Parts: sequence; structure tokens; C-alpha cells
Amino acid sequence: MTDGLSKRNRRSEHHMARWKSPAAVFLAVGMLFCLLGGCGSTPAPGLDEDLPPAVGYDARAQTMYVRGVQDYSTLSFPDELRQARALEVQGDGFTLNVYLVMLRREEGWDEQAELPGLIDRVAKSFRFMKQYLRENAGAACPSDLIELPVCVSIDRVYDCQVEETQITIRMNEIGTHREFQYLLALMDGVSVGWEQLGYAWYVGTCIDPYNEALYEWPIVPELPYYKQCIAGGVDPEHPTSADFRIVYDACARVCFEKGLTHWGSVCESMPVTAEPDFSRTLRNDPGDTLLTAFTAASFLAWLDDAHGFEPVSLFCFGHKTFEEAFGTDFLSAYEAWRAWIIQTYPAS
Repeated sequence: MTDGLSKRNRRSEHHMARWKSPAAVFLAVGMLFCLLGGCGSTPAPGLDEDLPPAVGYDARAQTMYVRGVQDYSTLSFPDELRQARALEVQGDGFTLNVYLVMLRREEGWDEQAELPGLIDRVAKSFRFMKQYLRENAGAACPSDLIELPVCVSIDRVYDCQVEETQITIRMNEIGTHREFQYLLALMDGVSVGWEQLGYAWYVGTCIDPYNEALYEWPIVPELPYYKQCIAGGVDPEHPTSADFRIVYDACARVCFEKGLTHWGSVCESMPVTAEPDFSRTLRNDPGDTLLTAFTAASFLAWLDDAHGFEPVSLFCFGHKTFEEAFGTDFLSAYEAWRAWIIQTYPAS
């Protein structure tokens, strides 16, 4: 987003302008395997497999570990946390590996205070998204993939892989790409266009109440659509996941004024064809040039209100065409949504 959205200096900008530096990737792979041993279901090399379920420190591996803990929000780390280079959390259905040395370079980072909340949100977020999709996505719910454990690494690599035994997500910062990449992984095998990108942002930030956007995206006056956010009822001091639906609506209102002319970040102000995760090549879809990732999330939220979450999911997971899911053509629905946005939110 714009500079005004950065909570801890550089973190938020990565949400919309991701990069993949070969040098950084090479360095990260070395650090990842030397310090964390990858993202497998077994402990990292050097970490004692017989360590008891608890919070503790393995001095030989320079790793703080968390095992068998039920309530992560009340975690208290021993003083050895300051000596640890890595953190490994083994939870129910997920593993979290954190390269602590990298996070310590972030201005304002207080690991003793922030790590318990981060771990708690990771655990609750995956649990919530899985359950929400099981209960609301109907036949679109990917029952095989949703049962796979998830391994998250916060180091210096940004990618996501769907493997036979787990879904692996790597991020080079703390941010909403945990939810975003997980939802894209659940749509594995589907060419990524506006509907998949919009679905990942919509479910990952507007529906998941444990998403990182609540902690990483402050709503500040420098935001180009701040006026529309306030008019829509967003509380900038205490935003909720539902508020991010308004944020995406507000972004759409400004897009209709300024066009998709890169007036902001890629996710805000450029067609989804500019997104690094865009991969659709077999057909031309008008939504790919008319929508940004954020406005796609707004459009899908509007379709959800009108038709329900299951039709939206069936469409986004590739089980139905737009007309089959919603009973109308894309352009007619797009124009109706556009008219609603313009009527609901004020001009800049």
C-alpha cells in the first residue's frame, strides 16, 4: 500500500509489491536449512526429538521450541529467547518456523510481547478457515487439501507449495500472505485469475477474524480512500475483519475515479494481470483487466451478499462458470456492483 499504511516501517508494503530476489532466495535457503531444517513435520536437524512438550530452549540448535501447548496467547518465553536464532512451534495441524534474527531487524519488534499473539493467530486462523470452508463452501470445499497439515516459515523466502503430506508456506515477513497463500494453495490446479485472487483476499481478511491485516494495516488519513473508509463506518483505531470489506469497497470507489493507473500499489490500483500470482493464460476474462485484487475482493463480497458463499466458492474453485453460479453474465453483474459502489460511497 502507500507509505501511510506501514505500521512497522517496511512490512505492509510487501503485501502489494512482492519481490523475489535471487540473491535473497539463495541466502534464505541456506539459512533455512542450516537453522530451521526446512518445513517438515519432524524437528529441524540438531533439535532434540526427545524434548518434552513445553516451551524451552535447545542451546545446541540455538532454537526456542514450543510443543504441546494449548493456549498460545498466554505463552511466556524464558530469557534464553534472546540467544535463540530460530523458533519452532509444533501445533495441532500446523508447524511454525520463525527466523528470529531477521525479525529483530524490524523497528519496534518486541518478540517477548509479540510472538505469543502471532503463534495464537496462526493456530486459530488455519483452524477457522478450514472450518468455515467445510461449513459454507459446500461442494467447492477441497476436502483432500483441507485436511493436510500446514507448515509456515517466516525467513527470507516467499513461496507456497502443495505437497503430498502438507502445504508449505514461506514468507519473508509477518503479514497477510499466510492466509492469502493458504487459500490459493487450496485452489491448487486452478489457473489464477481475478476470482482466485479476490477470493484469497476476501476470505483471508474480511472473513477470517484472526488475520494479520488487523495488526499490519493501520487505516490512516494518508490512505487514498480513507474518506470512503470512514464514510463506510470503519473504525480506524479498532478495525475488525468486517471492516476490510469496506476498505476494498472504498478502494473500488477510488478506482472508478482514477482508473487502474497505478496511483497506489499493485493490489490497489492495477489490473490483476500485473499480480505475481496471476497465471491465467487459456482464456481472456474481462475481469482480469477491469479489476484489481482488492476490487475483486469487493466484487466477490457483493456477490456473496446477493447469492451466498457457496456459489461464490463454486465459481472461484472452477466448478462453475460465472453464469452457472450467479444466473447472469459477468458484465451485467459488474455494472450493477459498480453502480452500487458509486451510490454507497462518496467521491474523493
